[in-house]
Amino acid sequence: MTVLTLVLIFFALILIGAPIAIALGGSAIMASLIFSPIPDGIVGQKIFSNLNHFTLMAIPFFFLAAGLMERGGLVQRLVGFAQALVGHLKAGLGMTTVLTCIFFAAISGSSPATVAAVGNILYPSLLREGYSSKYAIGALATSGSIGILIPPSIPLILYGFITETSIPALFLAGILPGIFYGTLLMITARVLATKEDIVVRERSNRAELGRALRSSIPALSLPVFIVVGIYGFPEFSIAGWNYDGGAIFTPTEAAAISAVLALLIGFFIYRELTVKEFLKVTAETGPRVGMIFWITANALLFGFFLTSIGLPAQMAQWVVDMNLSPIVFLLCVNVLLVVVGFFLEGVPTILVFAPLLVPAAENLGIDPVHFAIIMVVNIELGLITPPVGINLFVASSISGQPVLTVFKSTIPWMIATFITLMVVTFFPPISMFLPGLGQ
Repeated sequence: MTVLTLVLIFFALILIGAPIAIALGGSAIMASLIFSPIPDGIVGQKIFSNLNHFTLMAIPFFFLAAGLMERGGLVQRLVGFAQALVGHLKAGLGMTTVLTCIFFAAISGSSPATVAAVGNILYPSLLREGYSSKYAIGALATSGSIGILIPPSIPLILYGFITETSIPALFLAGILPGIFYGTLLMITARVLATKEDIVVRERSNRAELGRALRSSIPALSLPVFIVVGIYGFPEFSIAGWNYDGGAIFTPTEAAAISAVLALLIGFFIYRELTVKEFLKVTAETGPRVGMIFWITANALLFGFFLTSIGLPAQMAQWVVDMNLSPIVFLLCVNVLLVVVGFFLEGVPTILVFAPLLVPAAENLGIDPVHFAIIMVVNIELGLITPPVGINLFVASSISGQPVLTVFKSTIPWMIATFITLMVVTFFPPISMFLPGLGQ
């Protein structure tokens, strides 16, 4: 009865237009007042303590780094390098779009930020090169979803925080699936380009490729710096001096340092970032971070209420009693998360469903790191499906196309997303190989 009341209040608040954060926190507080499983005085303390964590500080810094990259000229250099690599191929600019999203995703950790930063530059270029608006906007909206799979990833940070899973291990787990997904999208770009009336560019010569590489090295150095800093160097010895190996800094410290480096590169190397632009990026980052933190605080309150009434333990026991195989369980999870993706954004999906589903998955022997990647790929689908697919709204604002038109443009590209979901779900080594190397 308690769970039913909670769900009914939650959807009632959604139906009257309440923001998702209010629906999550409000339903938990109302159900608590009705059934009194949580003392009233704990609610305020819980909201504060939900945000008082060092791990969560990575989120604002990665958002800030993404904004500084966009305004500081780093994205333009990444586009130039990607175009020098694949621009001469049929669908070269379409493949450049995918490749740039991969590069940018390795720093931003956010899909909407990836769509916005890359789309503002490449959408007009795609149209000028003869690509249809349908092709261009479909490529951007779908390729931008890579932003939450390739590390650093904000949903993976939140998953690690809420389930107490190693964030470095989660980041490693996202690399191979992200590359696989990007490869499928590049193949899709090539296949769909056969229907486009586009001009094939000449191959960049060695000198042009060298210039593009030299220009992009400061931008490309950021993801390398993040990876090396988080995972460190292996143990080695030089002339009697021994290095014990290991991490140099935490993911949160990596986020802060990446923001500082993006600032320095924009100011002093590319010299395209001004004080005015820096202040503007900072002002734009604040509301985005505030929204995520407000959702996080209320979603964790919602999860705390569910835990207090024993629902996660009951679900885990129910899965055991049903005698489900891991494959059947994961199929059910995928169906559930695809449906949830129609109505919830990625952050509340992770915060609400990870505490419920991870204990059940662990009871079946499914590694929580593997399960995290399955959840993230499902969220990628949710980003490009209405009615709340945020990538669709970002792409709509860039192109001026209605959201429904943007969604129709993404449908051919979704095949790559579904294939990635199936491979990630039923072939765990693609997620677990790299984390396994460190064990």
